[in-house]
Amino acid sequence: MIENFAEDFSWIGIAFFYGVAFAIAFGQIWSVNREIKRDKEKAAADEKPDQSSED
Repeated sequence: MIENFAEDFSWIGIAFFYGVAFAIAFGQIWSVNREIKRDKEKAAADEKPDQSSED
C-alpha cells in the first residue's frame, strides 16, 4: 500500500489545486465583505445628516 502511495503523486496535484482554489475563494469572500462593510458605513454616514435635519 505505501509503495503505491509513494509512486502515485497525483495527491500532490489535487492538494495544490484545492489549496489554490480555497485561497482564491477566501480572498474573494474577504474582499466582498470589506466592500459591504464600506458601503454600510457610507450609507450610515449619508443618513446621519438627514436624520438630524428632520428633528
